[in-house]
Amino acid sequence: MTTVADVMSRDILTVQPDATLGQVARALRSRNVGSALVTDSAGRPVGIISERELVDSVAGSRNPDIGVAESWMRANPTAVESSATLADASTLMREANVRHLPVTADGVVVGVVSIRDLLNATL
Repeated sequence: MTTVADVMSRDILTVQPDATLGQVARALRSRNVGSALVTDSAGRPVGIISERELVDSVAGSRNPDIGVAESWMRANPTAVESSATLADASTLMREANVRHLPVTADGVVVGVVSIRDLLNATL
């Protein structure tokens, strides 16, 4: 059976809470990913910011070079265990209304899985 570990991205983009939304958008574009983990100064994840939050911020008339990740991130995001099935990850995404989940193994973030990862694995 295919697990989240089989399809997740291990190359995790991280940004600091004080990164501007413009910096986050440029980082997402340069890495061709749809989300970034927001980490504190010790590297611990404190949130996640995705394309959706960037669109919401612009739609809310926020200047992308003034607004910061911490103000728009989803704090304490729902995570999925690397050993979970793709169906389990899909259910978590649907219940949390998100398209990206941090992936953990023994409580440590080891990757990120997106709805696209799940879709590509099932087609």
